[in-house]
Amino acid sequence: MAIEVEHRGIIPKKDFKKIKAFFDKNAKFIEEKDRFSVIYFQSRVVRAKDAVGDAIDLKVRITNKKAELAMKHGKWGGKDARREFLFPIEKEKFDEMVDFLKILGWTHGITMATKTFVYKYKEIEFALVEVPKWGYYFEAEILADENTAKEADEKLEAECKKIGLKLITDEEFYVMIDEINSLPGMRFDFDKQDFKDIKKRFLDFF
Repeated sequence: MAIEVEHRGIIPKKDFKKIKAFFDKNAKFIEEKDRFSVIYFQSRVVRAKDAVGDAIDLKVRITNKKAELAMKHGKWGGKDARREFLFPIEKEKFDEMVDFLKILGWTHGITMATKTFVYKYKEIEFALVEVPKWGYYFEAEILADENTAKEADEKLEAECKKIGLKLITDEEFYVMIDEINSLPGMRFDFDKQDFKDIKKRFLDFF
């Protein structure tokens, strides 16, 4: 059973170009991702730390014009080890999937548009993520299993430290999520809103 072992951290705005230059020089560039996501909240809490018990991380997203339903399952925070499920869907079915999930009771969450630069460095996938009007963060990931998850966790911590990427604690991660979620226009309530009206702001992704 594959487990996604992942660590995260904030990249100060003044350091982003330097960090990206390091990866451009020393790592294998994988791809640039332009992504729009509809990210659902399992509960309707306002603060991220109050939603820690929500083990289901559900998204409908489109990346470089390719759409999918994505779910991660497990405890989440500044670092985590969760199962990931990915189901490709036709781009034209994106709105229909949002409606499908609404019927199932998934009505609250946030929308997010990001630009991500993905690299492979020492068998670790590093993603440098830009959130417009907020800033930058990174994700460092290794696919493991139940027997190798701890080893992967230790390797991620060690390599991030060598590069100079500062990992964040769970508490710092919750603050980061709350800051992003509180950006104007991020939150949605499909009990009161129509996704088609929200989509108009993100047509470039489709």
